[in-house]
This record gives sequence, C-alpha cells and structure tokens, in this order.
Amino acid sequence: MRNNTVRRIRRRVCSMPSLTGETPGLPMPSQGEFLNSSSAMAPLIRQLDWAATPLGPMDQWPATLRGILEVGLNSRLPVCIYWGPEFVLLYNDAWSAIPGDKHPACLGQPARVAWSDIWSILDPMYNGILQTGVAAHEEDRLLPMVRFGYVEEAYFTYNVSPIFGLDGKPIGLFNTAVETTGNVIGQRRQRLLTRMAERLGHAEDSAQLCADALALLGEASHDVPFCLLYQAGKLLGACGTDPSDRFAPAQLSPDDDPLHLFNGLTQAHQSPLASQYVRAFAPWPEALDSTYATPLDGPPDSLAVFGISPRRRLDEHYANFFNELAALLGHALAAANQRAAERQIKEAVQEEARQRTLERDRVWSLSQDLLCVLDHKGILRNVNPAWQTLLGWSEEQLIGRNSEELVHPDDLSSSLDTRVLLVRGERLQHFENRMRKADGGYRWVSWHASEDNGLIYGCGRDVTEQKRATELLEQAQTALLNAQRMEAVGQLTGGIAHDFNNLLASIRFSLDLITRRATVKAQPELSHLLQAATQATERAAELTHNLLAFARRQALAMHPVELDRLLRDWQPELIARAGPRVRLSLSTQASGSVLSDRDQLHKTLLHLVDNARDAMPGGGALDILLRRHEASGGDNDLPAGDYLVLSLQDSGQGMSESTLSHVFDPFFTTKGIGPNSGLGLSMVHGFIKQSGGQIRLRSEPGQGTCVTLYFPRGSSVVDIPEVPVTPAEPANQQLCVLVVEDNDLVRMLTVEVLEEIGYQVLQAEDAEEALPILQGDTAIDLLLTDVGLPGMNGEELAAAAREARPELPILFATGFAEIVHIDGSELATRMSMIAKPFSIDALRDKVNGMLGRKGA
Repeated sequence: MRNNTVRRIRRRVCSMPSLTGETPGLPMPSQGEFLNSSSAMAPLIRQLDWAATPLGPMDQWPATLRGILEVGLNSRLPVCIYWGPEFVLLYNDAWSAIPGDKHPACLGQPARVAWSDIWSILDPMYNGILQTGVAAHEEDRLLPMVRFGYVEEAYFTYNVSPIFGLDGKPIGLFNTAVETTGNVIGQRRQRLLTRMAERLGHAEDSAQLCADALALLGEASHDVPFCLLYQAGKLLGACGTDPSDRFAPAQLSPDDDPLHLFNGLTQAHQSPLASQYVRAFAPWPEALDSTYATPLDGPPDSLAVFGISPRRRLDEHYANFFNELAALLGHALAAANQRAAERQIKEAVQEEARQRTLERDRVWSLSQDLLCVLDHKGILRNVNPAWQTLLGWSEEQLIGRNSEELVHPDDLSSSLDTRVLLVRGERLQHFENRMRKADGGYRWVSWHASEDNGLIYGCGRDVTEQKRATELLEQAQTALLNAQRMEAVGQLTGGIAHDFNNLLASIRFSLDLITRRATVKAQPELSHLLQAATQATERAAELTHNLLAFARRQALAMHPVELDRLLRDWQPELIARAGPRVRLSLSTQASGSVLSDRDQLHKTLLHLVDNARDAMPGGGALDILLRRHEASGGDNDLPAGDYLVLSLQDSGQGMSESTLSHVFDPFFTTKGIGPNSGLGLSMVHGFIKQSGGQIRLRSEPGQGTCVTLYFPRGSSVVDIPEVPVTPAEPANQQLCVLVVEDNDLVRMLTVEVLEEIGYQVLQAEDAEEALPILQGDTAIDLLLTDVGLPGMNGEELAAAAREARPELPILFATGFAEIVHIDGSELATRMSMIAKPFSIDALRDKVNGMLGRKGA
C-alpha cells in the first residue's frame, strides 16, 4: 500500500507543469479571479493579514506565486508552498492535516517557526535546494514533530522541488508529502510479531522462551521501550530495564507491588506510572509515563507489562499490537512448557532405560544383595562380591561348595524343601533363612529365586535389622496396648472409687451421728455393730484410696520437698523396714527439690522396700541411689528436662517377662492368697504418673529387680508457711462455716455434723450459689468446699473468695483426681485439705484446728 501511494505521488508530481517564473501554458489568475477556489484553505488565505508576514500584502504577490498557489489549492495531493528565503508556508486542504494542532496558525509562518521542532532536519535540505535548484525526495523519513502536544514518531514520504523565478533562480519550494507513519510502524510491528512467532515456536522451555522473547523485544524498543513478564507473582524476565529496577520487583507481594499486579489481572488496561518511576527509556529521550498490562493466554497467573512509547499514544492499533504480543507470548509459553514437560518425560524414560541397562550390567558387581547361581543339587556356581561384604566368604571359598553348608541347622529342612519347589519350576519369593558368616555368626536373609535351563538364580537381601526392628516395634506396640489397657482400667477404677467415696462419706457421717446420739452404752450389742460398720467403712475407704492411687486420681497435696533430705531422714525407718537379713545402703549423689505429696512418697518407698524384702526371703542387698538425669527427649516416654532419679536395686529372685507385663495391673500379686490386695505397685505407678514422673522396672529371673522413679526436678525449695491459728472466739460466740458441696447427701450430712459440733452453717450447691454469699456482708469464719465442683471448681472458688475476703481460712474436701497445690503462694496461706471419706472427729479436729478452737 505504501509503495502504491508513493508511486501515485511521483506520477502526480511529475505531471505538474514546470515551476518557473516563465510557466508556459500556465494561466496566471487575474487579481479578481485569484483564490476563487472552493477549497477550505482559500478563505483562510484570503482572511490572513499578509501584510504582517514576510510575503507582504496579497495584491503585491507575484503572478508566479499566485499561479503556483492556485495549482496547489486545486490538487488532491498534500501540497505546501514554502516561499521566499524565509520559506513562508502556504498549503492546501490535503496538507492541512500534517501540522496537526499547529493548523491554521502555521499558515503564513516562516518554516523555522512553524517547524521549530524539526527545523534542524529541514533547514539543511530546504536551503540546499534553494541554493542548488536540485529537487529532493525522501521515503519514510522520520520527523519527530510536535503536533498534538508531545514529540511524535512520524514518518513521511515527500518531494521538495524548487520554484524558479523569472531570473531562473529558485525563489521558493513546492512540497508534496504523504504521511506514512501508520505503514512504517505497522510493518515494523508486524515484522516483530512474525519474528517472534518463528523464533518462539522452537523454544524448548519457558526460560529459553523468555530469553528469546525478551531479546527480540529488546530490539523493538521503538514500540516496546520495556517489558516485564510475570508468572505466579515471580518475575520471569525483563527487557529495556534492569531486573532490579524499583518498579520491577523479582517477587510481587502486598508490600512490594508498585504496578498493582499482586492480585493478578482479569483484563488488559493502561496504567500511569507513579511519579517516582517516570523516566526515559531507550531509544527515546522523552520520559515514559504509562504502561499497558495484560494477562497472557495459556499459563495461569501469567501476565506481561509493556512500556508505552512516549512518542505514540495508545490508540486501537497500538493496543491491538500489545494484545497480539501477549497472545503470542502466552501461547508460546504454554507450548514451551508443554514441550519441556514432554522432554522431561522423554528424558526420564530414556534415563530410566539407560539406568536399567546400566544396572543390569553392573548389578552383579555392585549389588549389596547376595546374588548367586547354583545347580539343582545346591552347588554354588557363581556368587557376587556381596557374599564377602555381608558374610565374609570370598568367591574362591564358595564356588563348588554346597549351599546347605551355610544354612542354619534349624532352617535346613525348609531350605531343602524350597529348592525342590524351584527345581519343579516354581518361583520363590520372600523365603527367609539364616546364613552362616565366616566368623560363625548368622544373618537373616530374604530370598527371591527362580529356575532357568537347569540353573537356579537367587537374590538374597539381608533383613537382620528389619527383623530386629519388627521385634522392637512389636514390643512397643505391646507396651502401648498395655498402657492403653491400664489407662482404661484406671478410668473405670477411678470413676467407681470416686462414687464410692461419696457413698462412704455419707455412710461414715451417718454412723458417727448415730454413735454420738444413741445411748449405745445401754445397748452393748448396738455399740459392737456400729463399731464393726465403722471399721468396714474405714477398710473400704482405704481400698478406694488405693484404687484412686492406681487410677492416678487420688487427692494429692503437692509440696516442693527436698528428696535427698527426706531420704536421709527416712533411712533409719527404711533399714528397720527391710529387716535384719537385708543390707540396705543409701547413696545420694544429687540434691534438689521435687513437687510431690510427702505422705504418698513415704508410703511408696515403704512399699518398694517391703517388695524388695519379700523378694529376698534368705536375705540380700538393697541399694537405694539418688542421682540426677538430664533427659534429651529421645527417651521413650520421658519428656526432655532435668530429673532426680531414685532407683532401688535388690538382689532378689527377679521376675519373668510374663510377670513383668502384669506387675502394674490392679489386684495382681505374686504373693499368693493373703492380706495383700495386689494394689501395691499399681498404686505406686499411679502416684508417680500423677506426680508428673515416670516409673520403670527392670528384672530377670535370678538377677534381682531394679525399680527406677523419675521426678521432674524443681529449681528450689519453697518454704511452706504454717497455717496461722485464729485466736479462739469467746465461748458464747458461734462461728460460721460456709459449706459448698454438689452432692446433696454429703452436703446435708456435712452441715448436720458441723451443727452437731457447734458451728453455724451456711450451704451452697456450687460456686455460682456460693459467690454471692462470699461477696456479701454475712460473717463467715471458714470456707469448706469440695474441689471437684461443676463449673467453677473449688480452687477457682477459693481464689474468688480470697479476692472478697483475703484472710478467710479455706478447707478443701476431695476424694477424686484433683491435686490441690498448697505450695506457699499467697493464695495458699491459711489453707488445708481433708480427704473423703472422713469421720466426724477428723472433720472436727481439722475445722477446730484452723479456727483455733478446742475440741467440741
């Protein structure tokens, strides 16, 4: 199209009459006929004040100028006449579009004024023609002119011919021009798209594609000053700018998203650059101030950002060019990714085949498995080096030897049977036997074998460690099942014991009240029965206490205690408990405090000493050792931390593995039928676990038994303040006790008992009912609360009570799993605990002691 247009221009210019002062055959318009043309420029020319221009008044214009102007105005080609040494502009309708916004102001202006932006280009050419009289022709000449408020990349094909005066000298220029900007830029862009389609179609992967695409785009900086390619927020590449540029972060993030691309694009759009990023990009010296961002077809979350040339405005053609680029890039990128994936699969298949071939070639010499070839009689014909590595036998020692000589005697029969099956044509899989090593030891080997052409081909893998690991796993699973069983039994036992405690408390209270109120002296048989019933409740209470200990739900009063000091204090008692036939030694190699219930710890040690003594009926030694242990967390169920470890090693009969698996079961005993309940070690186990520690037991028949207790070590010993005794109230003043208990029967009897021994009593079913009383004005001298209350528990109620009454004495009653921490803190001051079931006397003594009263 561009070439056809140029040819038409040339034909029309060449067919024009001679532009001389003596124009043969050219009609010279008269003054009256001048500028009677119907063109739009004629009125503008007539209306201009030419006297103010270098041409002077129109009536003084030479006939040559008037004639040439008439020709130009009537031409369909864009024609501009540059007259005189100042090259004053006169032009026709078709040429008026060329100066853009400068029209019509440029009419009558000297060329250096009208074309001040490109005069450095035109001046040498125009003056050269004027001086030489030689016409000039340019095709697709770049003229960076300012026509619409910005420097524009514009291209023109034009002819500039001299106009000769009567003296034969040039007096002006006759310019015909056609703007070819659209053709030049369109063809340039099409060439880029074609080159990219050709080149990118061969990219092997996305990295090569991005490199090739950016290289081509870098050569097209007239249309694409810069380009950024992103996928999933990651910068794949950039051209026209440094990848480390501030507006092109390597990874988009909410805090680093200068172009607002982090949330992706749904459609293409033009965006202005922030002022801090506006600057010039090659090849143009003008600053680039806007971009065109568009998603790429194909790969998800991929997009391109193109810089918009400062010398072009984003019109439909420019936007379509960017969209075609994006479509091409997207499809090419998807195709490259597909080719890369296919290539990777192909390479993986090829590599797998190569590896298989290599393995077949080298497996014999490099395999860690036992490979062998033997005949139907079991004679070894060939072995690989793994036989020497694993079993210590060299090839020379094995070739010609019968494989039966290497099989463990216990496995020989089954090995011979499998060889018979192989000779019959059956395949052998996962057959295990023990193979003798050169040093006399044995390794477990799992065999795969088959027969072919009279020979047996075998592959044996060492599974010794696997079998050991399996044994260890089975042991661990057995231990886990035992632990789960113990936990389940403990939960059941604890729940039953808890309910029994409340029942026993009610029974014991009732018996005590009957004993106090009945005239039992007059009825000896009634006194005897009440005493028997009371003793029965005490034995039942002891049993539930033991069950709760096993279930790790006994009520513990935890205090920091110095274990080494306690052991030294208890040593005489422990020696006496062991008896004269047992030599007991105590070694304390560590010191420090642990958080424990002192009384229960004492009972635990006595019980363990009793067990050790009973295991040595003929006498022996019992060594008690206290040491420190730092656990790293790798032990079975011992969390990382600092521990005090107490071990008791006896030289007794020891226990079998089956006995060891049941020693912590409730009611299990090895001492036969008698006074023992079988709850001893289960109680010890429950107490230690409930205290946050661990217990381990190691024993073998004839090798004695070692019981090891692990206690988390505290940083220091906290002094426990004595519960201050409240001065006794005057005898005629009745003290008030608030009882909080959710069990209706226990609460009723507790209230009745307290009233029986002379106290005024208020009662509440739970903390929600008790709090208003505590926060009110009623005088309360003691709070007696169950620990296991529904909702807010007893300890939380105690804390709330202390906020309202800081000096209020508090007595906890508990018979379940609660551990009351009376540890010397501010809250623990003037607190105590009583375990259910308790007698009237025990309750009286505890309450009177806390309130400073004598027995009632």
